Amino acid sequence: MSITVKDLSYVYNPKSPYETVALDGITLEIKTGEFVAVCGRTGSGKTTFVQHLNALVTSQSGELVVEGLNLTEKNKKLRREMLKKLRGKVGMVFQYPEYQLFAGTVYEDVAFGPTNMGLPKEEIDDRVRTAIKAVGLDFERISHQSPFEISGGEKRRAALAGVLAMNPNILVLDEPTAGLDPLGKEEILNLVVKLNKENGLTVIMVSHDVNEVYEYTDRTIVFSQGKVLFNMATRDLFTRVDVANYGLEEPQLAIISKILAKNGIVLKGENRNVKDMAAAILAYAKEGGNNA
Repeated sequence: MSITVKDLSYVYNPKSPYETVALDGITLEIKTGEFVAVCGRTGSGKTTFVQHLNALVTSQSGELVVEGLNLTEKNKKLRREMLKKLRGKVGMVFQYPEYQLFAGTVYEDVAFGPTNMGLPKEEIDDRVRTAIKAVGLDFERISHQSPFEISGGEKRRAALAGVLAMNPNILVLDEPTAGLDPLGKEEILNLVVKLNKENGLTVIMVSHDVNEVYEYTDRTIVFSQGKVLFNMATRDLFTRVDVANYGLEEPQLAIISKILAKNGIVLKGENRNVKDMAAAILAYAKEGGNNA
């Protein structure tokens, strides 16, 4: 098990006129290798939840174990040791990560984390090369360029490489496609899927884009008023639940599937992307509607 959460609660400004319950008894599990979406309206608690996973927010009550590390540890010495290990296990990619680039070259930026870990120079170099190549960038071309002189899509990839150079087991992404054009969004999400499927990374993605959530993720956790409203397979959520009643839009392909089903056309497969949907419709037509 990658992440285990039991009765996790968090209150901002406790015992004051501005007291706000952000998390209210959250209990859930995320398995190793899953690609999970975290959704919900602004103020639902989703951001506070994911910030707990890298100890950016210190837990107040409940249990939280990430990759075998107890994030609710109160002993100061043990907590310092736990946090040091945690930084290498959970990689956090914030919204617009390219704004966090700061070094003189892409190489130096990606090497920042491993260097701070005190790793040998040879291992740092190996991690930087591996990470830059993993995000689909040409190491020889881009490693010595300034991160401020490369394209927007390359900046986002470089920022992601900096996280991957820490060799995390868990990747937390906060709106990873924000501000990108459709092609840029597809490239980033395909890259994340590759890291998830081929490298075995557990991926947790915060997103408002239900079409991306529907197409790419295995499971979706929906937060509302600090509680978990839904926690189920992504396709089941958007095809079996009237999500509009809970403040969520419906993915376009889920709408199409529902319309077809209401008219007696039930397609084979999950059909969560345009290519698969088109192929399923074509197959149905060729078989004269007898493949339902």
